[in-house]
Amino acid sequence: MSHFPLISAVHAALRAVTADTTPATLDQLDKALADLPLTEVTDGAEQSVRLALEMIGHARDHELFRAVQEMQEQVTAMLTEGPRTPVHNHPAMRAVVQTLGLCYAGGGDWDTDSAYYRAWDRAMHAGTYMVRAVSGFLYSEPEFTPQKVTQRAEEFSAATRRAIAYHARDLARTALVMTAYDYGLFVIGTRTSGREPHTWIRHIGSDTFQFEVTPPDLHRAAPAGRLIVTSYKTGQRVHDLALSTDPKRGNAVADALFLI
Repeated sequence: MSHFPLISAVHAALRAVTADTTPATLDQLDKALADLPLTEVTDGAEQSVRLALEMIGHARDHELFRAVQEMQEQVTAMLTEGPRTPVHNHPAMRAVVQTLGLCYAGGGDWDTDSAYYRAWDRAMHAGTYMVRAVSGFLYSEPEFTPQKVTQRAEEFSAATRRAIAYHARDLARTALVMTAYDYGLFVIGTRTSGREPHTWIRHIGSDTFQFEVTPPDLHRAAPAGRLIVTSYKTGQRVHDLALSTDPKRGNAVADALFLI
């Protein structure tokens, strides 16, 4: 039996969760992982799958999904009704503050130098901007148009939903690599966060590689920075490339760092 279609299904489910983290896409990931046969894998791979499934379940049932939905509904109602005071007890403001508080609680579970905390930190920053946007709209400040408030709400919602599933998604990636390797497939793993903010890790074949984006360095003819790839197996650099100054390519690197 070929396991490639099953592995591909997990890949597709992971991409769906990355693009749009919702209980529905997490359900798809849960089903795809649960469909992997575990009789042919090592105990470590089996444990990684079971741990990922457990964390996916926790993420899918997280109260923040409901809080985000409530916030979106209250913000929509606020934009329909128009500005009014007092601001502090407006339903939209209360919903935003409640969601932001849950984000702070989520981040409190992690060390501040971890990739998981950084995901929550992005949600906290977006939530802080959202508080300001709601306040500005309710006080009729010209800068905070309905379009601007809607944009802030979408950014806060997306960052929060991404943070909810960040740990589960990372565990699912690890489980995918371990099971694919045990199935005898040539593994090209998905990107997982590194220890430093501008690094990520990828399992390719029998080796694991760290990718690092460095700051701009005019002395090394790299005004947009460099991409350094290091093999875990040998400890040697296998690539050291200057990044293009083309804004589109720069955006692609920034997007990759944000998504992982």
